Amino acid sequence: MATKQAIVSALGNDEILLPERIARALIANDQVKYYFALLQMARDNAVHPRVPAPDLRSERHAAQLVDDWLDEVIAGTRGDQTTGYRVPHGPELVRRIRTCVEAMLDPLAGIEREALSTRLAAQSLPRLEQGAITGAEISAMTSGDRKSGDSLHLIVMDAHKAINRLQAESAVETLDGARVHHLSPDGRQRVLAFMQGLNRTSPLKFDHPGLATTATEYKGQLLIQNDIGTTDAHVLVVRVTDLTATLTYTDIHRSRLEFFQSLFTHSGVIWSVAEHKHSDSLESVEYILTTGSFTGGAGSEIDKFLTHLGSRIVYLIDWNKARKRLQGFVGKKAAIDILRWAAERDYGHRGLLEIGGEQALGEAVEFAAGNQLRYGQRLDNLISEDTAAEFLRDALRLASLGLRQKRSRRNIRDEIKARLAGAFETERLGLFRLAGDHAAIGYDLALALVEVLVKLTEGATLAPGLSIATRAAAWESRADLILNEARDDVQRNSRPHSLRDFMEYADDAIDELEEAASIVDLVNLLKPPRTFVESLREIAELVLESSQELVKCIACAASITRSDIRDDLDEFIGSLERISLIEHRADAAERTFMRRLVEQPIDARQILVLRELAHVLESATDAHSHAAMALRSYLMEEVLG
Repeated sequence: MATKQAIVSALGNDEILLPERIARALIANDQVKYYFALLQMARDNAVHPRVPAPDLRSERHAAQLVDDWLDEVIAGTRGDQTTGYRVPHGPELVRRIRTCVEAMLDPLAGIEREALSTRLAAQSLPRLEQGAITGAEISAMTSGDRKSGDSLHLIVMDAHKAINRLQAESAVETLDGARVHHLSPDGRQRVLAFMQGLNRTSPLKFDHPGLATTATEYKGQLLIQNDIGTTDAHVLVVRVTDLTATLTYTDIHRSRLEFFQSLFTHSGVIWSVAEHKHSDSLESVEYILTTGSFTGGAGSEIDKFLTHLGSRIVYLIDWNKARKRLQGFVGKKAAIDILRWAAERDYGHRGLLEIGGEQALGEAVEFAAGNQLRYGQRLDNLISEDTAAEFLRDALRLASLGLRQKRSRRNIRDEIKARLAGAFETERLGLFRLAGDHAAIGYDLALALVEVLVKLTEGATLAPGLSIATRAAAWESRADLILNEARDDVQRNSRPHSLRDFMEYADDAIDELEEAASIVDLVNLLKPPRTFVESLREIAELVLESSQELVKCIACAASITRSDIRDDLDEFIGSLERISLIEHRADAAERTFMRRLVEQPIDARQILVLRELAHVLESATDAHSHAAMALRSYLMEEVLG
């Protein structure tokens, strides 16, 4: 109490009235701004009527105004035959506006009060004896443009700033970092709960100013104000009465407002509809307003909510700047989702901005993408959107944790580079995993063909239920699905055409083998001489060898990332040469087989079927050779080159 008396005495008043006068002045500030908005909305609605007409009811409640007739002012305003507007209760509204401004000046003293009082006396308020007010008078009264001259609203803005300074200077004590005065025991508990959350996450702003908190209490209502930033339309005010907390939040960015609301999705907050407003009374002119209400079932619930609320405010600092930086790498929705993820896990986005923001991310992309990078490409065009988003989340986490652990910014940036390089490698290997699955199908199909032909050379007759054509068709369908997925991957990630060509040639081989399977069923029916079937089995075995070598080529290519990886490169070249050799052997075997068909007399139907089977088997080895050469082109031109 002695401290409070000393401060009040220093301000020129021995009575302990200043806290209440400041509280009344802050309430008057809320109310006069409500009246300004009411007049502006009434004027605008008279010119362009809306059905139903807005009523600003939630704003009235937030300003502690109990007069229900205020909700009818906007709908009841009409334009007259001149340039005026007939506003219900117009004289009373003007009287209240002046009373509110005078209440705001009441706690001020000295030169500051004298200057504001002089400016107020110079303002000529509209006289509404005839019940009409002009649009020009409304604009002049509510203008926030200093270039257009002084206005009643400019006086309100300057008085509000002076009151905030006075409130901070006259605070009796600091409570967990908040400058407070005139608090009841319950009020102190509520402020402590709020500051517990604020202090837990405030380090995430790093060197950025902001988050200064003041609190006061008047007639049972606790008022908490937090300094988010300097924009006049970016405001958060918390009013607590009993077990109910009311938030009033205005912003110039709808996306940031919606982001803030989303942080309370599971907290039981009921939000009013956010409305985009035009106001001459703000420097920003355009703003959006919403109010939220939370009611707890017990004191512990309201305290828990205030703690959560306090912990979320830091994520509004530089939010729009961070969103724009992330949008250089992913889409808008993905960027906002990433920021929400970082807030929910208490990493935040300020850490990334501190270490360089888009410059740090850009360096990582250049390092990881290398010659893949093209001018204007976003990260989610180089790698998949999911992988890009995962990397950016990781970057936010690394930056936040790294700075809090006092690690050097250079080391943090280097780790982010390494993580993205790993993401590129994972993405690159994703296509090779698809290629490996695809090649495995080709191998299984070739093996099945060899096994069937072995049985036929042994004189076995295949039962109808063991038709290889049915199994081959299922394998071929699976291979087509993988091919389509690979094509999408190549297009989405702007991969070289040589990789697409490789997959398509490999799929051509599977198509040939599926065709061969359907012909083998015909061979089973026609029962040609075994010597011919044995020759076809030998060609099929060459296809099987070629399939196996292609699987090896894919495994080696996946691990080759630079020219000094000799073992994998040598093995790849060896498999490539064996595939080429097998293709030549299969070509020679087909020619020999065709000569035998001509030289030895057999049934014409058998000739037709056997000739076609030999051709499709040899064509499969051709496709394997083309696929291997396409993979070689990729390695030589895109990796080793």
